[in-house]
Amino acid sequence: MEEQEKHLEHIRELRKKAMRLPLHPGVYIMHDKTGKIIYIGKAKALKNRVSQYFGSEKNHDKKVRQMVSNVEDFEYILTDSEFEALVLECSLIKQHTPKYNILLKDDKGYHYIKVTRRPRAPPAPPRASRRRSRCWTTMRTISVRLSAPGPRRRLWTKR
Repeated sequence: MEEQEKHLEHIRELRKKAMRLPLHPGVYIMHDKTGKIIYIGKAKALKNRVSQYFGSEKNHDKKVRQMVSNVEDFEYILTDSEFEALVLECSLIKQHTPKYNILLKDDKGYHYIKVTRRPRAPPAPPRASRRRSRCWTTMRTISVRLSAPGPRRRLWTKR
């Protein structure tokens, strides 16, 4: 019982610390008792996102509850934009491979938009199945026309 009370008090202290965070974009880094990084995340508003971890356990699944129970401390890095936070999170996960970041541990990365000089996007592949067709209908390809001179040029072409 005493150990559980210590744990609850520790969670309350972490929540107080999280409530002092700024409402700016950034990356947060969770550490365990040995100081090892166990989770890296990004946020539009650090205060809101990090404090969610140390609120009610009812809103979390088993994996998140287990991670929170292993958090000894956290730190954060402020960024100028959400995009910068996204890129920083990705590179930190690749560098440290935290236990609870399972999606970006491998050699995969975030999707990107390719900017070319071609005026039109390539045609979408044929719809092979219902599931695949849903994916392609939600995808939008953006190409930038860089070669057209003058003030009337149309920069963004959606297809």
